[in-house]
Amino acid sequence: MNVLFCGGTGTGKTSFLNSIAMFIPEHAKVVSIEDTREVRLDHENWLPAVARMGFGGTKTGEVTMFDLLKEAFRQNPNYIIVGEVRGEEAAVMFQAMASGMTAMSTMHAGSADDALKRLQTRPISLPSSLMDSLDLLIVNSHAYEKGPSARRLKEIVEIQNVDPNTNKVNVNKVFEWDPVTDTYKHYDAKLLKEIARLKGYSEEYIYKELENRKKVLTWINEQKFDWKTVTYYFKVYRRNKQ
Repeated sequence: MNVLFCGGTGTGKTSFLNSIAMFIPEHAKVVSIEDTREVRLDHENWLPAVARMGFGGTKTGEVTMFDLLKEAFRQNPNYIIVGEVRGEEAAVMFQAMASGMTAMSTMHAGSADDALKRLQTRPISLPSSLMDSLDLLIVNSHAYEKGPSARRLKEIVEIQNVDPNTNKVNVNKVFEWDPVTDTYKHYDAKLLKEIARLKGYSEEYIYKELENRKKVLTWINEQKFDWKTVTYYFKVYRRNKQ
């Protein structure tokens, strides 16, 4: 699924992207594209690329994120990770999504609605038809009322479809943080049904697999492993679930 991590400055967007990327299977090829190196993966098949400025304040020797993203297609990746989308590179990334590649990126936006508006207005200006390629919007926030450095996942929203008559993007909220009780409200996840259909699984299998992964994550959390050891146990689980 194609995922966009949103939130304000310092809300943990890239940290969360790094965490989610730890679940990428080791046989998949990953290309990351950034202007500031922040993506960190413990992955043998990962090609990191970083943009650079021109020499002496000119365009000579300049390599933009847009350039890197176009060249990434030639490397036939299974996953493309873009550090942050701000402008024309967003259009190329969404074209990659539409062509069957899996993409993840971050963007500054305070809510799912704000993110959708930013994607459709200048300087990004994505056509509504491409919005269908995005599957999930994950919004992070600072929760100052819970402590000076507290961060919370504010909401997870599924992109369902785009109305051809109004160009309105129809969404389905799956998780929502309740700041009063500091808990999460959970709603029906329609993408799980889509994943089951695409993979040829039953819905019962999907939910059983989620319960098994919950047990593994709970155990890993209790052990207080470093992040590379966590990634190692994800690989072990994929090879031998028992």
